[in-house]
Amino acid sequence: MKKIFIAVIICITGIMPVSAQSEGEKYTPFQFSFIYPLGTNGIHAPEYTNSVSINLLGGISRNEKAFTLGGLANIIRHNAGGFQIAGLFNHIGNEGKGFLLSGLVSYTGNGYKGFQIAGLSNITKDVEGVQFAGLFNAAKDVKGVRFAGLSNIAKDVEGVQIAGLFNVAKDVKGVQFAGLLNVAERNDYPIALVNIIKHGEKGISLSYSETGSAIVSFRSGGRVTYGIVGYGYNHKAEGSAFVAEGGLGAHIRCGSRFNIKNEVKIENFISKNTTFKAGYHLLPAYRITPHLEVFAGPGINYMQTDDLRNAGLFSSGISLWKKQEHAKIKQVHIGCSAGIQFIL
Repeated sequence: MKKIFIAVIICITGIMPVSAQSEGEKYTPFQFSFIYPLGTNGIHAPEYTNSVSINLLGGISRNEKAFTLGGLANIIRHNAGGFQIAGLFNHIGNEGKGFLLSGLVSYTGNGYKGFQIAGLSNITKDVEGVQFAGLFNAAKDVKGVRFAGLSNIAKDVEGVQIAGLFNVAKDVKGVQFAGLLNVAERNDYPIALVNIIKHGEKGISLSYSETGSAIVSFRSGGRVTYGIVGYGYNHKAEGSAFVAEGGLGAHIRCGSRFNIKNEVKIENFISKNTTFKAGYHLLPAYRITPHLEVFAGPGINYMQTDDLRNAGLFSSGISLWKKQEHAKIKQVHIGCSAGIQFIL
């Protein structure tokens, strides 16, 4: 069986490149290699265009048309189409189109159209399609959807960027979603706790709610959506007086001075026991000057505590539903909050 396999490999090695060259171009429908230059295209492999390539460890070619499989790596000097799959690394020197799967890193010199999936990162110039990366995606111009465990980095984006930690771009026409931070020059729809948008809006506010929390918050975002982070003190709480706040909001613009803030926020009372409030707030806001704004409005909240010392908090607002089980109290209530904000 081994002798037959060796004979087949020798025949393929000897015949295929010769038949391709006899036609006046360096093309072969099938290429097999162990690692360059041990393959059917030999030392001339970088000059060949292949339809199908099987590389047990790694291979080099000029172009790939349909399917490329590399145990470790595929190095394609110019263009690739179809499916490229590598255990570690795919390199396409010019442009690619189709489906690109890499265990660690995918690199495309001038652009890729289609699907890119990499265990660590996708790096390319222009993207049209979908990118998934365990760590980060890096590109210049993006049209499509990008997912990254850590970050997405680009210049211009048309579409959606989703990252576990942060997104960085210049001009965004679409949505950026990040677990912590979005950075851009222009972006109307950033969704993160902190959004540093050059042509967006940032403000510092002081607000007070029905439960007795006075919180200083930083609101930052674009023309429509924004993020909220804050820290404050609750004078009604006995077991956990300090409060941390986080949330997301969206403006409804009703003129140059008047807008309606729609906010979803969570307040966590800092202590060894669990006490938190989560709710939706409808806050009409009026801008007195270009840098000073006041706001106030109702909200519907869910509260929960494992600390009976904070039971007094649950007498706030208009209770819609309440339940107590031993030391745990739960409640849904309608409350209100008001504040003043300085626009940076």
